[in-house]
Amino acid sequence: MKRTTILIYKDITDPKKGLREATQGEWSAILRGNKGLPMRERRCFMEDSFEDCGVIDRMFIEVSYEEYCCWNRENTLSYRNRKAGENFGILSLDISTKNSEGSDLKDVLPVDFDLEEEVTSEMMMKTLRDSLSKWKPWACDMLDFYLMGNERLCSSALIEKYSVSYVTVAKWKRMFGEYIKKFFERG
Repeated sequence: MKRTTILIYKDITDPKKGLREATQGEWSAILRGNKGLPMRERRCFMEDSFEDCGVIDRMFIEVSYEEYCCWNRENTLSYRNRKAGENFGILSLDISTKNSEGSDLKDVLPVDFDLEEEVTSEMMMKTLRDSLSKWKPWACDMLDFYLMGNERLCSSALIEKYSVSYVTVAKWKRMFGEYIKKFFERG
């Protein structure tokens, strides 16, 4: 069974007066009124769902634009993390391995192996490559050269591949360095 609760400001001009439960008619009027308005002028709501005694209660709570932006940012990040997590399986280190008698996976892994670091690095590299390919068409090529330690060959290869001058490639290298710094600062 589901229940939907809509909490709106008692007084739109003074949110400090508190919230009250809205009727379906009021909710419909708010949704109609929000259509076509710029985001800053809309009445904003955050959504929350929880189970209470076997009933799923879905709540829409009116909040300020700033509170909505904060909630939306966190909710979007949480959603992306859940979606990214769907691409990975969970493997117990206590599972026995086929090739060895009675030993667990954790007994087979090297002592200095950090599985979390490996997975995080792989995810970060995929995210970086996706970001670079959306940013500039030559950026992934430059990354490959840098990862192979061939920064000097990078210039001549890019000049040949993209039919540009040495000065252009030098400019690209500066832009690439700045982009990489900003990418890792954002996390």
